[in-house]
Amino acid sequence: MTKALDFGSVKLKHLALHKVGNKIQEEDLELSDFELEVEENSPLHKSLMAYFLKPFREGGYYHFTDESEDLNLNEMFGFSRRLFNDPFEQFMPQSREIAKHLYNTSTHPNIKGGEFYVAYLEDCIVDGEVVNAIGLFKTENKEKFLKVKDQKTGAWAIVQDEGANVKKLDKGCLIFNFEEEKGFKICLKDSPSKNVEAQYWKESFLRLKKREDSFFHTQNYLNICKEFVEDVFNEEHNVERPQQMDMLNRSMKFFTENEDFNIVEFENSVMEEPEVIDAFQEYKDQYKEKNEVPVFDEFKISSTAVKKSRKDFKSVIKLDKKIQINVAGNEEHIEKGFDDEKGMSYYIVYYNEEE
Repeated sequence: MTKALDFGSVKLKHLALHKVGNKIQEEDLELSDFELEVEENSPLHKSLMAYFLKPFREGGYYHFTDESEDLNLNEMFGFSRRLFNDPFEQFMPQSREIAKHLYNTSTHPNIKGGEFYVAYLEDCIVDGEVVNAIGLFKTENKEKFLKVKDQKTGAWAIVQDEGANVKKLDKGCLIFNFEEEKGFKICLKDSPSKNVEAQYWKESFLRLKKREDSFFHTQNYLNICKEFVEDVFNEEHNVERPQQMDMLNRSMKFFTENEDFNIVEFENSVMEEPEVIDAFQEYKDQYKEKNEVPVFDEFKISSTAVKKSRKDFKSVIKLDKKIQINVAGNEEHIEKGFDDEKGMSYYIVYYNEEE
């Protein structure tokens, strides 16, 4: 199967390093005048390429956006377009402008300063297309390490230093020279934290919106299914845990076994009962309004989105600390009750054969 995102033939053509502090803390912005020279296939080159590219996986793409819907008002879109149009002449000037823009958007007191790399990459493969890309990578967290030095006198010296872990990229993005009219196609690496200072990379510096593709629509619907079970199809509405697990299993099964999504087929196959279907439709409308996202009734199912969401569809009932019931179907063979004499809840499981 062809990879949607393939970096096997990528070439690092230009690389710049700037130091970007926290503006509100009056830290410095140190801009470089020259490109970094890195010998191709050297140990340093291999480490940098792994550091830059390994965190990115297919699925979940973004575009540049602006509240006015005029892309020309998004600074990063302008810098990127100028760089793509003339990478030889514009690489250093635009890399400096991008670093200045990052500095000007680093205005939360908790944002950490750090090294900021700007790279120009050739021959990235995105959805079968060979395209160039701009890579932006910021190092914020440093780790201490020990380095042993040979003193040439029969003795060794141990020096403590600190630096970036090449296996832990803090913040990054890849801007592909693809779909310029929509705001380019972009991969994002960011902190999972929802803190304001953690969101500046995506919200203030880049100003991105999710790309509305099959991954986007599949992930949206899977989120709706999961949250519907948590918020509505639950014990507060007289739905026991085995039935909840079964609903999640049937939802995941539908997305796993079908290539195309159709709302009528999904509701008839998974929800079945008219009152459950009505409740789901009402919840779907609320989700759409609350999250301000489009929810389509027909789309191509993304297997990548299904794989990424599978871990969130838990089908295990945990009892106390050491007992688990894995519900993979036949929830009607599981009964829940309460023993008044023991003052404890219980489950009864009916089965035909023991394996």
